[in-house]
Amino acid sequence: MSCSFLKIPGARRARSLAGALLALSMLAGCMYSFTGGGLPSHVDRVYIQPFENETPYQNLTSDLLREMQDRLPGSLGVRLSAEQTADAVVRGTIRSAEEQTTNFDPQPDATGRIQRLEARVQVSFDAEIFDVRNDKVLWRGSGLTAIGNFEPGREDVDDGRKKALELVVQKIVEGAQSQW
Repeated sequence: MSCSFLKIPGARRARSLAGALLALSMLAGCMYSFTGGGLPSHVDRVYIQPFENETPYQNLTSDLLREMQDRLPGSLGVRLSAEQTADAVVRGTIRSAEEQTTNFDPQPDATGRIQRLEARVQVSFDAEIFDVRNDKVLWRGSGLTAIGNFEPGREDVDDGRKKALELVVQKIVEGAQSQW
């Protein structure tokens, strides 16, 4: 079986042009890359400090720390590190966390209770990413709020809290990426 199209006079030029375009596109791809998801290029290692917690819910600190350790490195293109070897530190304060009813059925059920149809957990926090090498704040967010909605009866307050903490991490990532 022969490839007759290879013998066409313009085919050699087309192959050369295709090869040149492929090489050029590969070279261009090497020159463009994300570096640290919006963080300076020297920030490769990040220490996540447990957030101060001003709420009565003590497990929020460990739950948020776990969520940040799981999601921040991949989202920001960094590695977790001990505080002594970190290029940057993520730190903050959980200011409040409260469960709120956002919608309820005003008609009492058979037992006379009003049924909640929707509820949410609202977490307010401050956070910052601090550049250890240059001794400066890279990003700071104050008075931020994350809301985790849940449906009572189908989900519980823990589901709402988890959703809210996922949004806390998302807001920190978005803050870091806004520094491009």
